Amino acid sequence: MTEQEFELFLERADAFHHRVAENVAKLEPYPVPRFGLAHQSALLSIEHGAAAYVLIASRLCAPGYSLLRTQLETLVRGIWMMYAASDAWIDKLNQPLTEASAEATKDTLMLDKMLKALRGTESAPSALLDQLEACRTVMWKTLNSYAHGGLHPLARASMGYPPQLNFDVIRNSNAMVALASQLTAIVSGRPENMAPVRSLHQEFADCLPIV
Repeated sequence: MTEQEFELFLERADAFHHRVAENVAKLEPYPVPRFGLAHQSALLSIEHGAAAYVLIASRLCAPGYSLLRTQLETLVRGIWMMYAASDAWIDKLNQPLTEASAEATKDTLMLDKMLKALRGTESAPSALLDQLEACRTVMWKTLNSYAHGGLHPLARASMGYPPQLNFDVIRNSNAMVALASQLTAIVSGRPENMAPVRSLHQEFADCLPIV
C-alpha cells in the first residue's frame, strides 16, 4: 500500500467514525442498570477507537496502537456486563465514584476471565465471542508490548510504521468500533436499531477486516 492509498483510506475511515457517532447518539439504553453499564462501556470502547484513529492518522502510531488494548478490554467488559456479570457485580459497578466504591471493584475480572465467563453463558452470541477471541489471539501480545513500552514500539521507533501496517491496525480497531456500535443497539432493547448497524457494515466494508 502506498502513502497516497493510505491517505484515501483515512478519508473513508473518518467517514466511518462520523457515521458511527451519528448512529449511537440516537440510542438510549433500556432503563435498567445492566443495560446502562453495558452501553457506557460500549461508548468508552468507541471513544478509544476514535482516539486511536486520530493518533495513527497524525502519525502518532505508538500511542495510537496502545489504545487498541483498552478498546478491546472495554468492549469485552460491556459484553460481559450485558450477558455474564452477576447482579452483585452490576450493583458494585453502578455506584458513584468514591474511595469505597473503587476499593470494592479493584478485583474486577480481567479479559481472560470475562471471556471465559461469557463462554459459560447461553445468552451471549457465540459468533460475537468468536470474533472477540479472534481479536485477542491476533493482537494481544503485540498490544501488551505497546502498552508497556516493549520491543514492538522500541523497534518501530527506528523501523517506522509502513502504510500497510497502519491500514491493518486501523481496520482491526474499526472492527471493534463496529462491534461496540452493535452492542449499543442491542442494549437499547429495540431490535429495529440493528438495521443501521448492518448498513454500516455494508457501506464501510472497505474499512473493516474480513471476519
